[in-house]
Amino acid sequence: MVLILYDIFICLSIVLLLPYFLFKMIFHKKYRSGIFERFGIIGKKKLAPLKNSEVVWFHAVSVGETKAVIPLLKAFKAQRPNTKILFSTVTRTGQRVAEKECADFIDALIYFPIDLSWVVKSIIRRVRPKALIVVEKEIWPNIVAIMRKRSIPVAVVNGSISDKSFKGYKRAGFIFRRTYGALSLFSGITELDTKKAVTLGTPQANATTSGNLKFDMTPPEELSLEEGQTIQEVLRINDKDLVIVAGSTHAGEEVLILEAFKELLSFFPKLKLIIAPRHPERFAEVESIVRATAIPYIRRSRGAEDSTDHKVIILDTLGELGAIYNLATVAFIGGTLVDTGGHNLLEPALFRKPVIYGPYLKSYRYMAEIMEAKGASRRIKEATAERVLKVLKKLLTDKDLREEMGQAGFSVIKENSGATIRTLDILEKLIK
Repeated sequence: MVLILYDIFICLSIVLLLPYFLFKMIFHKKYRSGIFERFGIIGKKKLAPLKNSEVVWFHAVSVGETKAVIPLLKAFKAQRPNTKILFSTVTRTGQRVAEKECADFIDALIYFPIDLSWVVKSIIRRVRPKALIVVEKEIWPNIVAIMRKRSIPVAVVNGSISDKSFKGYKRAGFIFRRTYGALSLFSGITELDTKKAVTLGTPQANATTSGNLKFDMTPPEELSLEEGQTIQEVLRINDKDLVIVAGSTHAGEEVLILEAFKELLSFFPKLKLIIAPRHPERFAEVESIVRATAIPYIRRSRGAEDSTDHKVIILDTLGELGAIYNLATVAFIGGTLVDTGGHNLLEPALFRKPVIYGPYLKSYRYMAEIMEAKGASRRIKEATAERVLKVLKKLLTDKDLREEMGQAGFSVIKENSGATIRTLDILEKLIK
């Protein structure tokens, strides 16, 4: 009865929000992407590689979760080469990362379906997965319940439950206690995540802590571009230049960073700034913000042929940020000067780069605490241009400090690695 009411609630929500989404679909391509797949309408050709095979379905919400699970996917495929991997994401950017970085070890890529019982049933009927592996945090009541009814195990790996989500799940305990109770495995990042899952209903015997898959990430290869040039050559960045890379920025952050950067130019004339907005639909908006500062700039997609004195580079391409961090003198992690939860702090640390971020770190608080304890990162305590300026100036001035922080960050990664192997062992037992 509870799931019937849940279906009705989802349907009513779709109807009520339809005008909003129709408007968004007209003006924003990302809302049109995968619309049919979300309702279970998937072309035969796309699912053809899975036919007559053992299939394991991995699901990651967006870019962060997709990147995190890559080492596990590689190891899983190497261990079970005859098992087909169906991979799904919710976002368009997640799809693009999967297409580019996971093509060698996934067999089919789809958008995750809306959690309506008949939509979910139609996909399960066509795919017949042996297990569903959910990465980090997205758990939907219908798909978990239907999988359990068919004796198909559902596992959460790299499990993370924020304080806000935990409170919400407890309030809606009439449905989520049933959902968490149906999990065959919850493999948490921390003991606290695992404890939360058990409190929400996951049987203690099905709960474990395996660590964070993100510590098993490997540095992306150097980008080789037009006519064999490197990204450094294409962007006209010299070895003597100091470079701030502001990755995955959100609305409200670019203004603060640019204000600090403008002041820094008077101290460091060889300084350059690379801004990588988190969402592609903001590329034009960020260009307008940069243009208003009168600082010379280029957009990565247009190249630097007509510019010899640009100071700001807008990274308006997808899939390059990971490698771009290798150019950084200092790396700023976006989503932390505004209250969005933050993004992965480890990508620059893979290249031994000092990492800084703002005060808002809900999603990466645990990671930040580890790095700060080792002296690998600096937190900007207030979301103001003055605070950003102070931290950046200190690091740009002190080369020894930068090197110490960079080495400490790399050590943190090595000390906390191993989650992939632990998770793989657990999944192998589960699937068998």
